[in-house]
Amino acid sequence: MKHIAVAGLFAAGILAAQAAGAATTVNIKWQGLDTSGTKLSTMDTTVSSTTPITSNYATSALNYTNLDTGSSFVAYCVEPLQGNGRAGIARAYSVESFGGVQAQQLQGLFSTAYAGLSTYNDKAAFQLAVWEMVLETGSTLDVNSGSFHISSTDAVSTQVASEANSFLAQALAYTGPARYTLTKLTNPQLQDLITATPLSAVPEPESYALFLGGLGIVGLLVRRRLPR
Repeated sequence: MKHIAVAGLFAAGILAAQAAGAATTVNIKWQGLDTSGTKLSTMDTTVSSTTPITSNYATSALNYTNLDTGSSFVAYCVEPLQGNGRAGIARAYSVESFGGVQAQQLQGLFSTAYAGLSTYNDKAAFQLAVWEMVLETGSTLDVNSGSFHISSTDAVSTQVASEANSFLAQALAYTGPARYTLTKLTNPQLQDLITATPLSAVPEPESYALFLGGLGIVGLLVRRRLPR
C-alpha cells in the first residue's frame, strides 16, 4: 500500500543515517490527519475518572513530511494526551526504538494488521490498539477496560473498539517473523510517534512452489540439450 511505501522511504533514510553514525534526530513537519479521521465520541485513559479526558478525539493516521529528505510518511501517535503542535511547523524529533515486551507486541500488531488498513475505522482501530499496547498498565489488553480504555457506547466507537480488540488478539497470537522495522520518534513537548518500514519480504509457500516448478522445467530443458 502507498502509505507503507512512503513510511518505508522515511525509515530507510533514518536507518542509513544511523548506520553512518549520523546524529539520531530528524526534522519533520506535521501535515494533518489522514483526511478527516474517525472521531470517537469519548476516550478515557483513567479508570477512576468520572469525566472523560478527551471527547471527539479525531483518531486516525497522521501525515508527516521528513524535511531532511523531502519524503512524506505516515505515523501513529504514542501519547494521546500530548498535542502534536500546529500543522506545517518544522519540529526536531529524536530517533529511538521500542524494547522488551512492548516491542514484541507492537511488532505483532504491525505484522498482522498494518498492511490491511484502508478505511478510517481501520486506522482508528489500529491507533487504539497502539495506545492500548503502550499505555495499558494491567495484564490484559482490552480497549474497553483497564488503565487505558475507550468508554463510548455509540455505534461507531463500539465498532472501532471491537476491531481494535481483534487487532490485539491477532498481534498477541503472532509467532511469525518480524515484517517491519519500527521507529519511535520522540519530542519532549509533543506526541511521540511510531512509524514503520517493511523488511525484505519472505516468499509465500506458493511462490516457493512456482520457483521450484520453474527450476524443474529448466532442468528438463537442459537435460534434453545434453549430448547423448
